[in-house]
Amino acid sequence: MLELTRLKVFCEVASHGSFTKAAETLGYAQPSISHHIAQLERELGAQLFDRQPRRLQLTDAGQVFLDYARPVLTQLADAQREVTETIRAGSGRLRVAAFPTAAATLMPAAAGPFRANRPNVELSLTEVDPPLAVPGLIGGDFDLSVVYDYPMLGAARDPAVELEPLFGDQMAIALPAGHRLAGRPVLAIEELSHEPWVTPHSSMCHDALIMSCRNAGFTPNAVTQTNDYMAMQGLVAAGVGVAVLPRLAVAIARRPGVVIARLAKPVLERVTFIATRKGAFRSQVAEAFRAALRSAPGNVEDPDLPLEPYDLAHVAGLPDPAE
Repeated sequence: MLELTRLKVFCEVASHGSFTKAAETLGYAQPSISHHIAQLERELGAQLFDRQPRRLQLTDAGQVFLDYARPVLTQLADAQREVTETIRAGSGRLRVAAFPTAAATLMPAAAGPFRANRPNVELSLTEVDPPLAVPGLIGGDFDLSVVYDYPMLGAARDPAVELEPLFGDQMAIALPAGHRLAGRPVLAIEELSHEPWVTPHSSMCHDALIMSCRNAGFTPNAVTQTNDYMAMQGLVAAGVGVAVLPRLAVAIARRPGVVIARLAKPVLERVTFIATRKGAFRSQVAEAFRAALRSAPGNVEDPDLPLEPYDLAHVAGLPDPAE
């Protein structure tokens, strides 16, 4: 019979690639970590790590074992939370992850009414982008995540994750106030083909922007890059270039000297979802926060740039619910 402590130690070592970092995370002495791994390898009759000078690497056997160990720990954590909620109705703990613009808009709008109705719940909110939020969700670090996707990129859905669409964000164009097109309420992206651009750097947002521009027949002349949308607006106001912004980011604030126009559809859409682990325990606490998130968009959207309903069947790789 494998001990639960050894499974936890093994997963931490696999995550960090280091006995030392795993010991720091778990609060153990390093010799104790080494002992647990050695004992686990003896019990399994297999070497789990290739011990290199600077980093541990999982062996093939180690990867197989990790694929089983992580779901076991996640299910046990779910069971513990469900038992706690059963005996202490209305209390418990909820861990939520959200990407930065959602953390600045949706999270406060949802957390306020949620806390008012469930003051005894320990609510933990973490700001993290989807490439890290989804593995954290699957690994049991979060109970639910607010993530986004660009359907035009055609990324495959992770079968371990269930997605509930909150809204579609059709994006917006940011122009300097004195720009020749600043008086137009709606712009086609190809009208900006000869402009200097302020773009995101390496990210899904960058990839989607580049694809949408190329679909319109040009490659944007990126003169500077930032993933901070307030910095992006500041650079636009300074006349450095034009930019595409999510409508949700515009709802946070509009910088002086920036004019916002709607981007003509259907060019570039970012969809926001509530993501949960497939088959995971759905506590009353989690369901209450999901309900608060469903109401949040109407309280944070810019009235000139409304967020739109989105059909889950449009997401690449997902079956049509009507079929």
